[in-house]
Amino acid sequence: MAQPYNAKWNRNEKLTKTTGEVYNVVGFGLPADYNFIGLDGVERNTCPGALACRAVCYAKQGGYTWPASIAARDHNLTLSQDANFVGMVVADLSRMRKVNTVRIHDSGDFYSQEYFDKWAAIAAALPHLTFYAYTKSVDLRLGDAPANFKVTQSLGGKYDRLVNLGKPHSRIFTTHEDRIAAGYVDGNVDDSPAIRGEKNIGLVYHGVRKLTDAQKKFFR
Repeated sequence: MAQPYNAKWNRNEKLTKTTGEVYNVVGFGLPADYNFIGLDGVERNTCPGALACRAVCYAKQGGYTWPASIAARDHNLTLSQDANFVGMVVADLSRMRKVNTVRIHDSGDFYSQEYFDKWAAIAAALPHLTFYAYTKSVDLRLGDAPANFKVTQSLGGKYDRLVNLGKPHSRIFTTHEDRIAAGYVDGNVDDSPAIRGEKNIGLVYHGVRKLTDAQKKFFR
């Protein structure tokens, strides 16, 4: 981007290959499970609802640990607190003529209600785009999002008791056999289930770090 304060976007490679629909996706990420002092002086974490996933988070492994990736997500965290964040992101996306879908948080999560509301405002300003996100911040007012903002609640966090299983949600499984037996669609091949707003999405753990027996039991 030409302007120094624009967001650092990444191309999402998890595109649909099976449904015949064309999703041209860009993603916006934050540092995963990162403690920070906001510009308002309040201490927060970028994954406030995380629990067991902290130890095996995919966004703390592989390419996410490269300096350029870390710098981009640090940049986005600072930008997300800016009073002009909504306008800057709307301007960014308006220039991306071929983009039709936006993945919010391939790493990180909604760290406050104010921050979530900013994304809801962005989606409302760009009704021709589809926005989607997985989140463990289910203690927030997620229902305030416009129709083109698909929010999937993620089980496995601090606020599981608040997850509405009658609405889109996801679970982590250790094997595809477990996922199929539980009746969850495959969310590993591509992100089309989340983009469409399907209710039961199963994600099979595929990180570099091996799961302990306790973690396998938790995700079963």
